Amino acid sequence: MWRNAQNSVPHASQFDGLALSRTRFALSCESPARAWPRWFARTFDVWWHTGLVATVLGYTLCRTSPGFLRWLETPFGWKLFGLACIPVGLLLDALVQAAAGNTPGKAMLGLRVVTADGRFPGLKEIVGRNMGVWSAGFGFGLPAVSLLTMARQGLRLRRGEAASYDDDYFLVRAQPVRWWRKIVFAIAFFILFLVVVVLDAMDRQDSREMAAVLASSPYAWTNPVTGRMVTVPPQWRIDTFIDEDGTTLHVFTEHTEHAVLLLAAEAHGEATIAQYSRALVDRLETQFALPGGQPEEFRGKASWLVTGEEKGGAARVRLRVVEVKGKAWRVMAMQSPPAAYTDELVQALEQGLWDTVTPR
Repeated sequence: MWRNAQNSVPHASQFDGLALSRTRFALSCESPARAWPRWFARTFDVWWHTGLVATVLGYTLCRTSPGFLRWLETPFGWKLFGLACIPVGLLLDALVQAAAGNTPGKAMLGLRVVTADGRFPGLKEIVGRNMGVWSAGFGFGLPAVSLLTMARQGLRLRRGEAASYDDDYFLVRAQPVRWWRKIVFAIAFFILFLVVVVLDAMDRQDSREMAAVLASSPYAWTNPVTGRMVTVPPQWRIDTFIDEDGTTLHVFTEHTEHAVLLLAAEAHGEATIAQYSRALVDRLETQFALPGGQPEEFRGKASWLVTGEEKGGAARVRLRVVEVKGKAWRVMAMQSPPAAYTDELVQALEQGLWDTVTPR
């Protein structure tokens, strides 16, 4: 793409006064940039640009796309997502360079990219060069391929040749920098390296845990009050707590923590199930916004259903209270967005829990 642009770019001598005022020629103190400073600067820039893209894009998709979350559960989901973010990160790199005139990594090491006629390249030219870096320099981010492509580019630079993605069109110039700028860059590079290593370790751990969960078999859970049993899918873990009122709470948490189901029972005394439910909602008002509510028959029993959301959060909440043999049983389901990601799991477990209370 940028090679075609080369033929259409006028020489600096053809620019008019306005264009000349925007042209920057090589400074006398500048020299061709060496291979290692170029590698460190490029690696630093790609790490933080790609990391920023992955963070923003991943957060957005995780909250809006159930399909994306299921894809991440595949063995290589996170790895493939990271590879897909590299070219997007290079587009961000081009935008930063076009807007600011340089990128942080190159600026700290005194490097800058210019065209052969000495001017700053435009956005389209930088994008074309960065796509060349992605393919011929980074080998599309594939580890085994990138070792070969980066070694090839390093050998070209050591022989005094231009990198293949620079050809005769781009020059990478270097000027002397003070020692403290090199120290600042070294510290920043080391910190970013540690972040990359920690995130990669977390990704590997999550992948192992995900694989272990998906490979597990369903297990049985028995309601200690009724003695009835339900088969629980391996995506759920169970914890039991006693709240401040002495009520036993059975909490089922989905393995990615996108959903939580709570099962509990307590005597409702002389209050009707509607009165008890309204009082329960009042007790929960500090955590949840549960407006309204309506009575309805559920499996032949009197019940109360109310829906709402978590206060200060985006979790969807559904609370059902059912009267069974003098006790008020409740199942509360809380789902973080995208709720569709856990809808099937939640509905299946919810019905199973009610089967332990009042079978159909």
